[in-house]
Amino acid sequence: MNLSQFILTLFEYPIQLLLHYGYHALFVWSVLEGEIGLMLSGWLASLGEVFSYRGVIEIAIAGALTGDILVFSFGRLFRRKAMRWLDKNPERKEEALRWIERWGSWIIVFERFIYGTHIPVLLSLGMSGYRFGKFLLFDIIGVILWAFTFVSIGYYFGQKAVDLVLFFQKNILLVLFLLLIFFLIFLSQKED
Repeated sequence: MNLSQFILTLFEYPIQLLLHYGYHALFVWSVLEGEIGLMLSGWLASLGEVFSYRGVIEIAIAGALTGDILVFSFGRLFRRKAMRWLDKNPERKEEALRWIERWGSWIIVFERFIYGTHIPVLLSLGMSGYRFGKFLLFDIIGVILWAFTFVSIGYYFGQKAVDLVLFFQKNILLVLFLLLIFFLIFLSQKED
């Protein structure tokens, strides 16, 4: 079984959705946070299937901005419901609030890259009265970086990249711990 057959087997249903519904499926996937969808679409674009690289980027940006604006607005307009949802996920709520406090507006740019933080951060910002124009500016920067990153990973690296990103997102604490160990080893070697 070659790499293309393996990828088709592993992601058969999502790929069939993308092949059958094309950019419509990609748009919906991007609204719902779609790193895997972006990488699969980038990979399909590299094979000349259904998508173009530029088209995937454009649709991903449009879908992600749409989803982000909806979540931010939900937090703003339905504060009590948003608070109830966040209270059901107290660890994510606290983490999102700490990150907003520590990183300020820059968290909007980078929260998309950290698994499980997207919705809590956007809801918290919406509920906080954060200015929409400022949110939109930082969100556009973050969404463009996100779209180019994940589509390019799929386009240039295919299945190996999908597996690696899934591992990093699901095991971010392990990855950070390993990086810390390597950094400490590096510092100890430097002192000698």
